[in-house]
Amino acid sequence: MRNRSTIAKQLALIILSVLMIFGNAMISDAAVINDDGISPYYANIYSCSANLAISGIKAECKADIKANKSVNLKIKMELQKKKSSGYETVETWTSSKTGTILAMSKSRNINALCKYRLKVTFTAGSETTVIYKYE
Repeated sequence: MRNRSTIAKQLALIILSVLMIFGNAMISDAAVINDDGISPYYANIYSCSANLAISGIKAECKADIKANKSVNLKIKMELQKKKSSGYETVETWTSSKTGTILAMSKSRNINALCKYRLKVTFTAGSETTVIYKYE
C-alpha cells in the first residue's frame, strides 16, 4: 500500500514539473519585444520603440507604438536633462489617435555640454509601458 502512495506522489510531481516547463515556455512566447529586450505580455501593445540622437546642439527624439488591434494610442515623450539630483524634464511632447500605429518625431536645441535622456510613455487602451533612451 505504501508503494502505491509513493508512486502516486512521484507521478504527481512529474506531471507538475512537465506542466511548469511547458507553461513557462508558453508564457515566454507571449511577450512583446521592444528595443530593450523582452517586456511583459500585453493584449493591446504589439511593439514600441524610442530613439534619442544628439548631434551638436540638436536633440532628435523619435517614438512609435504598434497595437494588435485598433485602440486609443498615446505617446508622451519627455526630453530630460541630467542634474545632480536626477533628471529634469526640459520639453514634453504628446500625440494620440485611435488606430494600430502611432509615430512621432520632434527635435529641440540643447546645451551640448549637458547629458540628456528621453523618457517615452506609451499607452494602448488601458496598457502603459515606459522606455528610457540615453545619449
